Amino acid sequence: MNKVKVSFIGAGSYGFTLKLVIDILSFDSLKDCRLSFMDVNQERLDNVKILIEEYLHQKDYKNETEYTLDMGKSLDGADFVINLVKIGFLEASNLDMDIPKKYGLYQTIGDTCGVAGIFRGLRTMIFNNKMLSDIEKRSSKKAIVLNYTNPQSMSVMAAAMTSRIPLIGLCHSVQGTTRQIAKVVNIPYEELDYEAAGINHMNWVTKLESKEKDLYPEFRKIVAEKGIFNESGYSDDVFANLGPTRLDMLLRTGYMVTESSVHFPEYVPYYLRTKELIDQYKIVIDKYKQNIARKEKTYKGYVESAKKHELPTFERSVEYGSSIINSMVTNNSCKIYANVINTGLITNLPEFSSVEVACMVDRNGVHPCYYGALPTHLAALCSMNISVHQLAVEAVLNKDKTSIYYALMADPATHSVLTLDEMQKVVDELVSLQQEYLGEYFN
Repeated sequence: MNKVKVSFIGAGSYGFTLKLVIDILSFDSLKDCRLSFMDVNQERLDNVKILIEEYLHQKDYKNETEYTLDMGKSLDGADFVINLVKIGFLEASNLDMDIPKKYGLYQTIGDTCGVAGIFRGLRTMIFNNKMLSDIEKRSSKKAIVLNYTNPQSMSVMAAAMTSRIPLIGLCHSVQGTTRQIAKVVNIPYEELDYEAAGINHMNWVTKLESKEKDLYPEFRKIVAEKGIFNESGYSDDVFANLGPTRLDMLLRTGYMVTESSVHFPEYVPYYLRTKELIDQYKIVIDKYKQNIARKEKTYKGYVESAKKHELPTFERSVEYGSSIINSMVTNNSCKIYANVINTGLITNLPEFSSVEVACMVDRNGVHPCYYGALPTHLAALCSMNISVHQLAVEAVLNKDKTSIYYALMADPATHSVLTLDEMQKVVDELVSLQQEYLGEYFN
């Protein structure tokens, strides 16, 4: 029997590659898998090799490991492809953030929605089309892509329309947020019974119970007493990390959204409209740039530690990728949350949009679970963003620049600040500046 091959595309990722290797090798069934790491940047590839080889040495891993600049070589015979790419690197992402700022539109993370999310999506979908075509030619017949590259929704939708290869969008927002909630209401996470549904980064925890007791009244009471800014003055890092905007949403909608308080404002037209609101809700503009700087510093520290054979001890993370691989290899089923095509799963969101729902995994793949109808007001908030995703996907599929304008016109945070003429200027300028990545489709 051939050993399972896992290919990491965009392996120079600061945040995911090492973490996912640690997770994969924590399963007995995967200790003998083959690992391939591909990146387009030689320096990043060299650093990931230093880091991974030291970790593999610690784990007494015997297989030969592949490091390559050739995506096709890495994909040859791959059973699982982990997509970690950031097309355009930091330079393109900075343009996504800085050009709209000239017209008064401020963004925070810019990886899923808004001007920055749309343009990252355009670059990523164009790349994914090529990658999926390569996978169809080179990988095993049952190959599957575990996608950690944002934007998830656009990527999942575009892949479903262009390839037979399953592309499963993975995030940690649901499991991360529910762990935070468990700490706030002071119960063991293992005793928390929850359901969540929506779209990536706007998923809503609609059920929150422990031993058949509804925990939402207690949770809302805690938030109301402490205040969304924790006006009580009580020092509580866990509560503080929930943040003002999504706690505000909890009190206004009744439900907790899974995305961070810094990122969530980009999905709605309420918080980024004015400088006064930005200050009021303590929103950190350009937080993405700070995050990258922090991750780069941490990553370089790990590389230096690896050179000295001093890597710290790591635990399995909460990411779902390794559990999916283990379940497909062993047929030991597991439950995850993933971004998949909506085929009647959430009944009041558009068909064939991308939704994030509970899924069961076995040897035959990832099987999304039926959810039903979201509360109408939550579905309405999700639907605003789905329209943006659909228009961005159409822009790529049809090579239609006009659909990029339409996507900005539909985007909640964008149209709360920019005029129609300003939107057109932003699109024209970014398309012109990113011809290296977009020119084949838009010129």
